[in-house]
Amino acid sequence: MESFVGRSQDVFMVTETRRERRIFIVTCAICILIAIGIFVLGVNLFLNKKYNSYEVLESTSVTTSGNVKYEAYQNKMIKYSRDGISALDSSGNIIWNGSYDMIEPAVDISGKYVVVADIGGKTVSIYNGEDTGKEISTDYPIVQACVSSQGIVAVALEQESSNVINIYNPYDISDKLLVEIPTNVDEGYLVCMDLSADGMNLAATYVCITGGQVQSRVAFYNFSDVGKNTNCLVGAKNYDDKIVSDIRYLGENNICIFADDGFQIWGEMKKPEEVYHKNFKETIKSAFCNSEYTGVILATGSTSKPYRMNVFDMKGKMVLDMEFSDEYTEVKLYNTNEIILNSASGCTIFRLNGVKKFSTDIDGKVLKVFPSEKRNRYYLVTDSKIQKIKLSKKS
Repeated sequence: MESFVGRSQDVFMVTETRRERRIFIVTCAICILIAIGIFVLGVNLFLNKKYNSYEVLESTSVTTSGNVKYEAYQNKMIKYSRDGISALDSSGNIIWNGSYDMIEPAVDISGKYVVVADIGGKTVSIYNGEDTGKEISTDYPIVQACVSSQGIVAVALEQESSNVINIYNPYDISDKLLVEIPTNVDEGYLVCMDLSADGMNLAATYVCITGGQVQSRVAFYNFSDVGKNTNCLVGAKNYDDKIVSDIRYLGENNICIFADDGFQIWGEMKKPEEVYHKNFKETIKSAFCNSEYTGVILATGSTSKPYRMNVFDMKGKMVLDMEFSDEYTEVKLYNTNEIILNSASGCTIFRLNGVKKFSTDIDGKVLKVFPSEKRNRYYLVTDSKIQKIKLSKKS
């Protein structure tokens, strides 16, 4: 028979083993939590890192005149003027180019496709970087043109007493004109329009005067079988108390309607319906959007921080509410989810969490600042140089 002392020693050993195991488990758990904390802190510091200077990686001198303009294009850029267009890489080298003769060229970009329309003229040129470009000649003066990521082009034309919107496939040799949408004088003057990414939906906003009062109307068109029996019109909305200034597709099935007092998100383009709207009491200074978010900059009336920025997701949830004082002439929300504000003499970049990622004064007259293909690298276009820059921090 086992002695009492032996049994006591066994109990002691089991108890000690359990205690050591608990200590080991607790120690491991603490170490894991510390490691997670350090990792989260590191990621947070990395994602919220602030910069106040930049390093020039590449620089190309350019001679610009008042009619030369630049836009972001597939992580690179395009340069266009009255006599032609070029796609440029980070070194300023020409990737592709095209020539034309236009008095007032206006550009719209979707994916690899670029349309250049001569506003008030009768010529439209379309480029995809793979050929010398396609040209469309119109019978009436052009009001606006836009392109889808499939290469479908919408062109609004001004007739004597009304407008007409023509939908083209410039790559169809047999029949370029796909759809012709007439409008009448009662609908008003076309202000703006936009095509969905797949080229199957178009929205247009009109302004008219009824009883001495200025009113806006938004019309929704669909080019599938859904709209074939109604002259492509699948919905419309009249605004008697506000002016609609712009309209933008946020992908294929949502659209943002910008008015003088706020904006609305609409969905289900085959049978359009409002998803949500936001109205503001303050004066709207600027509005912007990308495929996921819509934002506005409001006037606060404060001298220390005269601007307030609000950004909302597709469901109407506010993801950013902040005040700032940086002066700007242009604001863009790119698909990197960074808000870039630039003025003639500087640039400021905000993240969607409200952190000011970058701010500095820049030598020369700033024309454009937009992201490149790599993190923390941007294109800086001034009146004398095209530069690829990397953000840095000076102590």
